[in-house]
Amino acid sequence: MTAKGVILFTAAVGALLLCSCAKDEDTSSLTESQQEQSAVPASIVGEWKCQETPLDNSELYSGYLSLDIYSDGNYLMYDAEAGNPCLKGTIEMDDDDIDLTFVDDSGVDFAPPAGWENMSKRQEIGYTADAYTLKLTYTDNDSSVTLVFDAVNAPNEVKN
Repeated sequence: MTAKGVILFTAAVGALLLCSCAKDEDTSSLTESQQEQSAVPASIVGEWKCQETPLDNSELYSGYLSLDIYSDGNYLMYDAEAGNPCLKGTIEMDDDDIDLTFVDDSGVDFAPPAGWENMSKRQEIGYTADAYTLKLTYTDNDSSVTLVFDAVNAPNEVKN
């Protein structure tokens, strides 16, 4: 093979590799215009898996929970082990963007997770989020329970 042939072959293989990598890119991130149209912050949109215990109560077990949040504000919190929905509905932002209001308008069984048993079907929930972690805090009188969710697409070193 000539030097020109080697260069052409290398360029072709490189182009194929770039194309195959582009298909595997995470396309879940929203463009700026999509973020403006989103009903909820882009940082909370995605698939989430709950850590085994709430942040503030190690005696409760919450590792069975999964949460899907969509850019249109719809959400589904469900028991990933049994497949049963716990909460399903829409999320609304309050005026100061500090809290989320979870509205369960699904008509399915309303089954709040452990520690959130007194939750109403329209409940203000505190939140913090970064690229790989979502913390949702339910407050009832003087006590609170924070569920910590890891992004399903988070790298393993982040999950540990």
